[in-house]
Amino acid sequence: MKKLTLLLFVAILLTACQPAATSQPVNPPAPMLTSAPVETLVSSVNDLVGIWWFTRAGVMVEIKADSTYRVFSGSETQDEGTYAFEAGKVTWVTGHPTCGDKPATYKAYVTKQDDKPVWLRLQIVGSDPCGARADVTANKAKFQNP
Repeated sequence: MKKLTLLLFVAILLTACQPAATSQPVNPPAPMLTSAPVETLVSSVNDLVGIWWFTRAGVMVEIKADSTYRVFSGSETQDEGTYAFEAGKVTWVTGHPTCGDKPATYKAYVTKQDDKPVWLRLQIVGSDPCGARADVTANKAKFQNP
């Protein structure tokens, strides 16, 4: 009887020392898939349309599909005019009152993540006769909304 009790005690002890089984969820949640940000030359004017915040200059630039733009800070318009878009390049054609009719061309690069615009980078082609515009566009702009 003592042997039977001892064997039963050892069996219970060994069973108690086994690691506990962990339950696995039947349908684990799918991982969030996000693509890495990718910068490319703008292929369509639609990639430019929206409001871009040039953080370092503290101004917003609203680019409209009708080839007009507006530079503003708060509710104050600082410059507005027209632009042309062709083959990844933006030409600021007119601008009043800040830049007058001093055109300048920039290559436009947009960074997208999950196929949505995030950043805009403008690179001057040649030079820009409007120093204020050159200063603003010297830094990346963060996309605000379409």
